[in-house]
Amino acid sequence: MIASPHLVETHALTKQYDALKALAACTLAVRTGEVFGLLGPNGSGKTTLIRLLMGFLKPTSGRATIAGLDCYRESVAAHRLVAYLPGEARLFRQMRGYDALKFFSRVRPGGDYQRSLALAERLELDLTRQVAFFSTGMRQKLALAATLSFDAPLVILDEPTANLDPTVR
Repeated sequence: MIASPHLVETHALTKQYDALKALAACTLAVRTGEVFGLLGPNGSGKTTLIRLLMGFLKPTSGRATIAGLDCYRESVAAHRLVAYLPGEARLFRQMRGYDALKFFSRVRPGGDYQRSLALAERLELDLTRQVAFFSTGMRQKLALAATLSFDAPLVILDEPTANLDPTVR
């Protein structure tokens, strides 16, 4: 098998729920180091594509790979290569901001607590506050700082600027 120069590849990737075709024959290729954005109206399949890439959904047909790994069948190995921010990140509300960043930096290899602290500072987060008392935008910033602390070859951000003030976007 010839190694592909692409970090992410999909070929005729399709996801169908009964009569609803959520994603239809999506083919794309993203090289290492390339920035790739998914743009489209609500309901156009952006999040479905991301969930297929993360192996959370089984494709109806077609295939998706990350660094040659099948996104569904080899999802555990593929996840090791990805820093992922879901559209609605879940955080531990009882923790203080700095504890949440420490937890996420330790929970998997490649996390860098100091890097997450630096990102949080740039985003002007008060990490001494309990997450339960963060605004929605502040929680989004915290999740972004936690996600971007990982040194991963692939970063997947689903709606990363949702709920952020226009000056931060």
